[in-house]
Amino acid sequence: MVEELKKYVDFIREFENSLTSEFDINGNIWNRSGKDFPKSGKVKDYQYKFHGAGCEVIKNDIICEYDIAPLNGRDIKFSPWKFSKFIESHPDLNIINRHDLELGLLFLVNEKKISKLIIDGIETGVYEVIPSSVIGPDSADL
Repeated sequence: MVEELKKYVDFIREFENSLTSEFDINGNIWNRSGKDFPKSGKVKDYQYKFHGAGCEVIKNDIICEYDIAPLNGRDIKFSPWKFSKFIESHPDLNIINRHDLELGLLFLVNEKKISKLIIDGIETGVYEVIPSSVIGPDSADL
């Protein structure tokens, strides 16, 4: 499951780096969408659409959905469904069933790669990438 998370985070970081360099964005890109650049469009090989608290990005038939709204300083949040959608559409990753996905997410929580998003004491069913688990411009040290 570490490999899947690494590819997920790398995909997001590569997209965000492309968007940031194309439109010269400073700060959280979610805050800037619709102001400094269009809420939906294409940058390099990425087709993107910002919506609500998140973004959908497609490149080479790989579908990546994630939440980016700056809720608590952690900028990559995802539901099990969003993460599984990425895994299923990625040609280098093996499709896993719901049970194995949940076990994998629990493993990542225990390894402190991700945490469960809790708001006002309520577990939301959403996970967030722990920034300190990602070193440098990509997730090579994840």
